Amino acid sequence: YSSDDESSSSSRNNNWDPWNDFPTWEIMRRYPDIGEGEEARDYYTLWYTTVVDMPESLAAADHINNLEEFDDTVTNDDGDGDISVKTDKRWRRGHLTLHGVNYQPIVYFDGKLLQPYSTTPNDNDDMSTPENAGGMFLRRHYDLGVWDYAGGKESDHHHHGPSSSSSLEILVLPPPVVGKAILPNSSSSSSTADYVVNNSYGLEHGQGGDHTLAQSGAVMQSTAGWDWIQSTPDRNVGIWDRVDIEWIWGDVRLHDLHAKVVNISVGEKTHHADIEESPLPLGDDVTVSAWIDLSITVTYHQSEHGGQNPIKGKFEYSIAQSTSKSTPSAILARGTIHNITIQESVADYHLGKVFLPNAKLWWPHTHSTRQRQPLYSVRVIFHPYYDGSHEENISFHESQAQTTFGIRTISSFIHPQAKSFALSVNGHPVFLTGGNWITTDQFLRYSNSPKRYFQELTMLKHLGMNSIRVWGGGIAETQHFYDAADALGLLIYQEFWMTGDNNGRWGGSYDWPINHDAYLANVRDTIKRLRNHPSLCWYGGGNELFPIPSSSTSSSGLDDASEESAGVSPPKDIEEGLKKIIAELDGRPYITSSVTDVGSGFDNAKALAPKDGPYGIQSEEVYFDRNPGFTSPLLSEDEVKRNMSPSDVQNKESPGRNIGFQTEVGSVSHPELESLKRFLSQEALDAYPDCGEKLANGGSIHEEWVYFKYLSFAESSGLDHICQFKFPPLENDSSQHRMDSIEDYSWAAQFAQYLQYKSLVEGYTYRMWEWYSAVFLWKTSSPAPTFRGALYDWYLATNGGYWGARAGLAGGGPVRLVLNLRDWTAHVINVVPVALSATSVKWSAYSLEGVLLADGKIPIPSEQIDGNSVVHLEGSLPWVDESISFTANSYGLQDVILYRLDLSYVQHDDLGITSSVKNSYYLTDPSTSDGSHTQSRFSLLGAMRKETPRVNLDVLCQMSTSGIGCTLQNAQDNSVAVMVKLTLVKNSPDNIGEQRDPRIMPTFFSDNYLTILPGETSHVQISMESIELLEQSTSWKCSTDGIMKFLGRADTDLMLSIDGWNIQESKVPIFCVASSSDASLTKSTSKDAPSELAIASS
Repeated sequence: YSSDDESSSSSRNNNWDPWNDFPTWEIMRRYPDIGEGEEARDYYTLWYTTVVDMPESLAAADHINNLEEFDDTVTNDDGDGDISVKTDKRWRRGHLTLHGVNYQPIVYFDGKLLQPYSTTPNDNDDMSTPENAGGMFLRRHYDLGVWDYAGGKESDHHHHGPSSSSSLEILVLPPPVVGKAILPNSSSSSSTADYVVNNSYGLEHGQGGDHTLAQSGAVMQSTAGWDWIQSTPDRNVGIWDRVDIEWIWGDVRLHDLHAKVVNISVGEKTHHADIEESPLPLGDDVTVSAWIDLSITVTYHQSEHGGQNPIKGKFEYSIAQSTSKSTPSAILARGTIHNITIQESVADYHLGKVFLPNAKLWWPHTHSTRQRQPLYSVRVIFHPYYDGSHEENISFHESQAQTTFGIRTISSFIHPQAKSFALSVNGHPVFLTGGNWITTDQFLRYSNSPKRYFQELTMLKHLGMNSIRVWGGGIAETQHFYDAADALGLLIYQEFWMTGDNNGRWGGSYDWPINHDAYLANVRDTIKRLRNHPSLCWYGGGNELFPIPSSSTSSSGLDDASEESAGVSPPKDIEEGLKKIIAELDGRPYITSSVTDVGSGFDNAKALAPKDGPYGIQSEEVYFDRNPGFTSPLLSEDEVKRNMSPSDVQNKESPGRNIGFQTEVGSVSHPELESLKRFLSQEALDAYPDCGEKLANGGSIHEEWVYFKYLSFAESSGLDHICQFKFPPLENDSSQHRMDSIEDYSWAAQFAQYLQYKSLVEGYTYRMWEWYSAVFLWKTSSPAPTFRGALYDWYLATNGGYWGARAGLAGGGPVRLVLNLRDWTAHVINVVPVALSATSVKWSAYSLEGVLLADGKIPIPSEQIDGNSVVHLEGSLPWVDESISFTANSYGLQDVILYRLDLSYVQHDDLGITSSVKNSYYLTDPSTSDGSHTQSRFSLLGAMRKETPRVNLDVLCQMSTSGIGCTLQNAQDNSVAVMVKLTLVKNSPDNIGEQRDPRIMPTFFSDNYLTILPGETSHVQISMESIELLEQSTSWKCSTDGIMKFLGRADTDLMLSIDGWNIQESKVPIFCVASSSDASLTKSTSKDAPSELAIASS
């Protein structure tokens, strides 16, 4: 970019780090959009060049194919002797694989145009032609020719000499239709529609820009812009995933190894992997036996060197437990398949069913106490045979392929009570609590970063989610994403690349994409690439589509004769192709669309729900209603227009009248102030929004806030959830006032988000298996800084919503306590299939001064809670009038009382989990006329922040073998410590690097945004699991004074920053392990210190 722009002279814009920063609004404005015309399209047509060093010798080249050793002998077909291969019959053939290119690559090797070769048997589609070669999610394979060690006739594909190198050039063409990041201005009176940029005033939404990008098929539709992200100027054109070159002995290449679990046995009982049967036993120590069906694809590239056609040989396979350690695991199963004949250019080979004894089951992390789920590695090697004739023509061909897999069963069913799609893992129904995922970065900078993926997915696991929906407007995620999900025990719902916004339902055309064959080629290759991952549970045809109803859905009005011409998505041939390919290659469940229509036309065999949403802020008690934010039962758009009443609906309990599987529900999002400072200018920070401001365009909202998709904290009534904390309080009819500072505004935003997302997840999970089978938040990931739908930001810093959701989900713990904010009843949720014993739930109420006002117990019927169930306790908690606190009487404000719930329990089958669970609520008097709908509801907390002395906490942190342990004590006797926020930071006393963010992100706290009563001590653990397996660092050490320090600068300490709603800001050092205060704790110098202590890479 050009730094001459006078309007962008600040160092914040001219010194930004393209790898570790997100471009600001000013920087992004410097780039043309690819949709602006041919000149812009040419600007983003990319030409990559590099030099490929050819193998220097036989020995030097061996590591490329990862063979344990080179054996230049060929066994005869009787297996009783070896014959040495002549030097001139040994060569390596090069193979180039492009794992992800958007949109169409044209490859030149030493100036010669290469065509991709097919890896699909009986492939009648000529994917080498330009019109068929497009798509973002199709791997391309190219034959680089032979490296001949013996010399001989030279050709374009033969290279000689130890110093040889070759040029590799790749031209990448953009999609045929890139679309414009604009929408028609519906308010225009002109006969020709005016167009406005989707971040300009007067327009808020831009779902795929002008929608036409969907014509290009297998692309990331959101790259043209959405209501939560700006358009990407280049539409992510270019090489966006790995580029591999491998040199293989001879002309045979193995790839796409498939390991499919078909049966699992426990004792004498056998379970079929794809059929709903009796559950497998729960427990990390349970061992099973499994039958693994192995198959592999082989491509044969005949050359003049071969001398053998066909090639005869054998496959050898071995299975071992997969591990991150350098030492190999013991082989659990091995075998040989003889009499293999290779003569077709592409063929699939079935290796048979392999018995794997003493295996461990893969579980979602909510059903396991392991930090990592068990995975297995299978490797297949091809060795040639000698047939006994023409010994002088024997050539050497050896290749291998490897993959990982997990042992588990997966199946789907319609839950009889929720009447919605549900998932079973290992025979146990699993209530899905998940988040919608786009990708890790708008510009795909981290698509080949195992570290980034592992960190982000660990954040979702740590939050308590067990599932992720890879949204249809995003991408088919990478190997690194699925590797992380496999290890962490997350359940993935992968959609293909269509949306109702652009594929006909609300915009665009039902006929899109234009090239159906190319689209299905991308689908086929994606399935082959992902099918071994145990985390992948089911496929979806796309987001909010309009599929052909099943024949049993007569109310749809579509008969067989009209299906061809009906407006449906996916198009009929693509839908049939999807089902056929999945059945042929995989067998996992498939559902056509996330949602379809409300009413009798809804078909739960085709879609997960009739409706999704809402996406704006709600009163907290709303989430405890059925279909929160909507009517119950649901009404269609047509019924709403006709002013139909929900009471007039005939079948109120039908699947089409209620949301049983919630694919998208979201609310406000607001990064912490430290993150705002990284992407907003000081001018924008100073122009934080007014109270009650709902309009992102044409109102008081600064243009930078609009650019990053500001979403108001105000309800439709004008009640502002941020300004509920304002002191002095606002009058209900006030809308042009603000919080006193950006600091106050940001802290109130964190508090409001905490309450909002806590209520959201609790409202859905407390009706587990009654109203709902799943809930997915919109969204959880943040590929760009945004004010919409994210529980952590692009910098991997969590916000109040993250910790509210984590509190509501008990951090993924199996037992949860919930208070229904609509009627103040208590509920106990047990998400694992193990019963527990408990006598009662204890409750207590405290003033903001920390005075116990009242307490009591709510008995649990039969003193037992069954597995995978919810117990609704009888009776409501009382409102406790606070008559002794300073606040309500002193300021004449509405009371705020801290309520706590506490449950001690014993599990009938010990899983090693905690034996108690707690939950806390800041509540106001429900009997007041407005209840939670008064603008001054939390002004008492505002007075506490503004008028009373800040709370000083006594904090001690010390490194241990499992991370960092901190104790926090509220030594004051007259104030609750509210929303205590902890941040791990690098502290530089001389302010070196002051412009850089001192936070270490991500950091995994066992709890955050804490509430601590006077005299109470809280214990917080900081885990290092985000770096345990990835890119170990030795950047931190223990100094001689017993303090953890940064090796890069002797004066930079590792410290814990403490802040909060009413907390005196402070920092404390991290002390070393007491027994080794003068020894380094890095992996390289301390035998006792685990690798988790090397934390600088975060």
